[in-house]
Amino acid sequence: MTTAVRWQSRGSAFTIAAAADRLERAGRSVVRLELGVPDLPPPPEAQEALAAALGRPSAYTPPAGLPEVREHVAAHYSGVLGRPVAADEVLLVPGSNLVLHGVLLATVRPGDEVLLPDPGFPPYAELVRLAGAVPVGYPLRAERGHAPDPAEVAALVSPRTRLLVLNTPNNPTGAVTPGATVAALAALARRGGFRLLLDDAYRELVYDGSPPAAAALAPDDPVVLMDSLSKSHSLCGWRVGIAVADRRLVDDLAQLMTNLHCCMPDVVQRAVPAALRAHHRVRALAAELRTRRDLVTGRLSDMPGLRLHPPGGAFYAFPDITATGLTDEQFADRLLHRAGVAVVPGSLYGRHGRGHVRIAFTRPSDQLTAGMDRLHDFLESL
Repeated sequence: MTTAVRWQSRGSAFTIAAAADRLERAGRSVVRLELGVPDLPPPPEAQEALAAALGRPSAYTPPAGLPEVREHVAAHYSGVLGRPVAADEVLLVPGSNLVLHGVLLATVRPGDEVLLPDPGFPPYAELVRLAGAVPVGYPLRAERGHAPDPAEVAALVSPRTRLLVLNTPNNPTGAVTPGATVAALAALARRGGFRLLLDDAYRELVYDGSPPAAAALAPDDPVVLMDSLSKSHSLCGWRVGIAVADRRLVDDLAQLMTNLHCCMPDVVQRAVPAALRAHHRVRALAAELRTRRDLVTGRLSDMPGLRLHPPGGAFYAFPDITATGLTDEQFADRLLHRAGVAVVPGSLYGRHGRGHVRIAFTRPSDQLTAGMDRLHDFLESL
């Protein structure tokens, strides 16, 4: 086994999903609340564009993406960022994880440090280690609503810091970082001479009226915007990853992508403009997820042994289960095998995720109700 493989964590939401699959194959009923995969259909406009693209000859595209698609994406993100974005500041890749992977390969050396949210999306730390750098977690404390404290983050900056990753709304907590905090973190990166990578995958899924994080950024902030249509457009399997960055970095990333994956499939690229135009479909998806959020958080707030900071975005609840006397891993395992509800232990998301579990409200309301009923009964049995 190589060092690169040995360093990778063996636990993930997919590990929980595999265990739930085994129970279902054995005839057990399982309510699946472990994966962040919306069950709602993709925008019909995107499906139609993909179908049309399938009818034409397929070919390799430039590694950074089709020029006409990059032009459309640039126009879209000009609106998101409130400043002009040129096509050569846009990169299209098969899945947003490749954005972070490429940025790390282009900007860090062995031993350099990358500041990451804790709890945070597990591949962040894994990709940092894969690049030979050192992940340094900054805490997202429940008493602060799981939002970062700029002073705490600043205290972790060192001469070896090369990148600061911010994800808002956050996976796994669903917390929305206030605009003033986003601006403070961008200013910290500017002063420190490193980049802020903003993972904006859940930008469209905000339920408390907060403006998007990008609205707090200044035009000269050293920011890489990492985006995806997986969550907001229910396109997880299409693998649409988007980066918006300065031209030099995009050129470097395109060179790396030439050898990493060649290009995003051309048929998927040709469907991206139609997906980005489907604003009403995205709003409808967000409205449905808000209804589900309200159902789940309403039930969780009345359950014994749980404490919850209600999520302001994304589609996750992250209750504190420490009052049950179980570790988060014990809690998730017993909940799955005794009650038939699949959730993810919070410790998989970092040290500050311990004592929590992540619940994805990406299932229809009847399944969410069944899952909450089973969870309540499980808690009463402890």
